[in-house]
Amino acid sequence: MGITTDNFFEKIYSVIFSPKAFFEKENENISLRVAAGTVVIVTLLYQFALGIFDGSILNVTFIFTLTMNVLSALVMWFFTALFFEYIAKIFGNENKFQKMLYYSAFASVPYIFFAPLNLFKKMGEFGYVLASDIQFLLYLWIIILYVFAVRAAYNISLSRAVMLIILPFISVVFAIDWLVCFLSKMGYIFSV
Repeated sequence: MGITTDNFFEKIYSVIFSPKAFFEKENENISLRVAAGTVVIVTLLYQFALGIFDGSILNVTFIFTLTMNVLSALVMWFFTALFFEYIAKIFGNENKFQKMLYYSAFASVPYIFFAPLNLFKKMGEFGYVLASDIQFLLYLWIIILYVFAVRAAYNISLSRAVMLIILPFISVVFAIDWLVCFLSKMGYIFSV
């Protein structure tokens, strides 16, 4: 399936300014090549902006760092979609891994705004606080986009999509709590 540059940037624009409409109407245009390209472009834009703002673009190791970050982003994208695929299977949803890969790639688009905000962090305390607050809001925006992505990929209700996003965080908290309790009980048992 071919995609033009205009069509690609239209998708990016749609994700940024009308994400709900994007995730609702994109169901018929699933392309893993476009999804992987989106992850690569977002990572490249982020890394180039970061390199320009902090001066590391002039460094000899920049290309190596850039390559490793692109590979890392692709691996994280794949395993994040795989993780949500297995979480969704727990709740009896059928295999929609390709859709989840596609939608999660576009859910990561707001990452391109993180690097320019790092420049503001170097402009004193006010700039640091303002940029940090905006980056926090951007991260929340990405989580909301992931909710839309899960909802569109698995064709589930908004409340179930939110639960699929929140459930792993709750599970981690319980797992850490159980591990700490287990270790403290073992410490108590073997210390007496």
